[in-house]
Amino acid sequence: MNARRHTRRILAFVLLIIAIALGLAPFKGITSTSASPPRARRAIIISLDGLDVRYLQKRDEYGLKIPTLRRLMSDGVTGQVVGIYPSVTYPSHTTIVTGAHPSRHAILGNELFENPDQPQTGSWHWFARDVRAETLWEVAGRGGLKTALISWPVGAGAGDYNFPEIWKPGGTREETREVIRMNARPAGLVEELERRDPLLYSNVNKDEGDDMRTRFAEYVVGEKKPDVVLVHLFDLDHFEHDYGPFTPEVFAMLEKVDGYVGRILAAAERAGTMPETTVFIVSDHGFSPVSKQILPGVILARAGLLQLREEQGADGRKRTTVAGWRAAPYINGGSCAIILRDTRDRDAYRKALAAFTEFANGEGRGSLRVLGQKDVRQLKTNTGMALTLEAAEGYYFDKGYTGEAIIPAKIRGQHGYLPERYYTSFIASGAGVNRRGSFGTIRLIDEGPTIASALGLKLRHAEGRVLSLK
Repeated sequence: MNARRHTRRILAFVLLIIAIALGLAPFKGITSTSASPPRARRAIIISLDGLDVRYLQKRDEYGLKIPTLRRLMSDGVTGQVVGIYPSVTYPSHTTIVTGAHPSRHAILGNELFENPDQPQTGSWHWFARDVRAETLWEVAGRGGLKTALISWPVGAGAGDYNFPEIWKPGGTREETREVIRMNARPAGLVEELERRDPLLYSNVNKDEGDDMRTRFAEYVVGEKKPDVVLVHLFDLDHFEHDYGPFTPEVFAMLEKVDGYVGRILAAAERAGTMPETTVFIVSDHGFSPVSKQILPGVILARAGLLQLREEQGADGRKRTTVAGWRAAPYINGGSCAIILRDTRDRDAYRKALAAFTEFANGEGRGSLRVLGQKDVRQLKTNTGMALTLEAAEGYYFDKGYTGEAIIPAKIRGQHGYLPERYYTSFIASGAGVNRRGSFGTIRLIDEGPTIASALGLKLRHAEGRVLSLK
């Protein structure tokens, strides 16, 4: 009997070694066998874009097959998170890594605000140089830690290793890949992985790219062994926009994303770094179902604050563009800032306020509400806006200057609303995490200071508090 048991143990060990060599070993979990987990010396921060906390809280009700997230939750501590305004991806991710509100870190939306009467580039806030508060990668670098960013919003140009989130607006996939190659750190990093992984782009399509991003992360975690890794996975967000939140298609995507998280953590196990790593699962915003869209550009044009012209494009099609403006919309999904060309133009302000107030009480009754400067200051958001619009349940804002002000939605799910509309998610597990259960309700601004503290660091401009993981 002992001989058989010994033989089985040897066989199991050999099979494990083969699996590790082939990269097949699954993530086994990070619960320490000692009375208290070892001190955190590394961190892996994985953002699952659009992970509304209800997916985790109702995981059994929804029948979700998410073994990796379930294991991290049971081995650590969770929280339901109050976000920031606007609750969209780029401002939210910048708050995660700075612990500061948008009014402090200066990322006020996803896209750059561009004068509407000028050619539109379609550029987003891709570059870390735009951030006006200290980030996790900056404080980690000063502390002698190596950092890696995998498709992290507003992170291009930062860190020791960086596969940036950036693309060619209106371009082909190959053009976007070339932009990524050009902005990767160090130069040649993407080409290095392309030579090593012939399947790098094999599962990329118009809605899914997380397999590629996971392959980036697996390679960096396994080969470069950085101390702080930040990964952004966002196929879940795409599916929630396309199909609406809490739908079968979205549940299936979340289960797939759970597998990606498992692969990244398994790479750390194979690299031997997991025992000293704290894992943080974070997210940027929740989601709401929608059926109608509001076009604030139409309302401003009716009020005479936008002057329009009709042009013929290179493709021969006619299109309406802006010839001049005194007030313009800066759209962020469920919210919309109204920007004045001249902040001293009180007449334009009064006309914009009157136009949207009349709309909210008349033609668009129940579709939106108008927030003033006092609300903006309390929300610590874009203080340069004249006023902001908040869409009602079932509505969101979109671009357009002609036709009806309210039209059927192009999508089925949206975010960007006031933080109290939904909660997002937080999980901490692994090295240095003794605490179990739930924090209850926490704030997005608390995440950065907590992650930094776990590594013995402190964010200079953080406005949140450090959560105890002990």
